[in-house]
Amino acid sequence: MFKKSHTIKTSLSKEEIITILQTKVENFHKDNSKFDYEGNVNLSGEINIKPTFDYGPRNQFRPEILGKIQGNQIDLVFDLSSIMKKILWFIILIEPVFVLFIYYQIQMKQILLFFPFLIVFILILKFTFDNKVKKSITQLKSYFK
Repeated sequence: MFKKSHTIKTSLSKEEIITILQTKVENFHKDNSKFDYEGNVNLSGEINIKPTFDYGPRNQFRPEILGKIQGNQIDLVFDLSSIMKKILWFIILIEPVFVLFIYYQIQMKQILLFFPFLIVFILILKFTFDNKVKKSITQLKSYFK
């Protein structure tokens, strides 16, 4: 659900792609930084970066971008950070138990409205993640035109 793949094709060589990406990526995000990504792009063409161009309070949903440069093609995988995956699984597993416990204690049917809330919450997170992935793809494609 929170994992996307994308391939960028360009007429540039592997070395040119690596050089361009290395000028856009810093090791660690610093305040007032002008870099668009943090992470690393090594000389063998392996990519492990996170976007910083929309760094803000919701940066926990920024995608981790793993990739491999092969010739003039960049294969990318966008995924949530491992800590965010654990938090989401915890919420998904705990909420039904919590809601059912409260329901049996209070016997109010309104308590069961927490189930649709969970679905809406997950959908909002998915749309936020998808939007950040789209921004990252657009940004990365612009480097190789």
